[in-house]
Amino acid sequence: MTALTLDHFTTWMTTYGRASVENDPQESANLFAENARYHENPFDEPIAGRAAIHAYWDKGARNLKDKEATFEILSVEENRGIVRWQSKFTVTESGKRLAVDCLFVVEFNDEGLCQTFREWWHIREI
Repeated sequence: MTALTLDHFTTWMTTYGRASVENDPQESANLFAENARYHENPFDEPIAGRAAIHAYWDKGARNLKDKEATFEILSVEENRGIVRWQSKFTVTESGKRLAVDCLFVVEFNDEGLCQTFREWWHIREI
């Protein structure tokens, strides 16, 4: 892949959203390169590698339910896409319903898989 296209990024985000809503950690992990780095927030060390990303998503699949998600692509340039992501879900253990508003910066490798994922988010109870 010489440059990221709007179509590729839209398809990637649609798959990301479906995997999230359907609690499918394998489909989520398949979006990432084997050596991808997933930064859930800017202050912690990234989750490194597809297997670790799968484990991260698997934990979320077990702890969250009744998910909804939407996204709006803000930018596509070179190998990078920027998107606004909004999601609502229920935490299984507490029963709390939460809403998150996120910004993702997603960088792709030559095979069209995510190489680096950076996430910033705000959360509130609804």
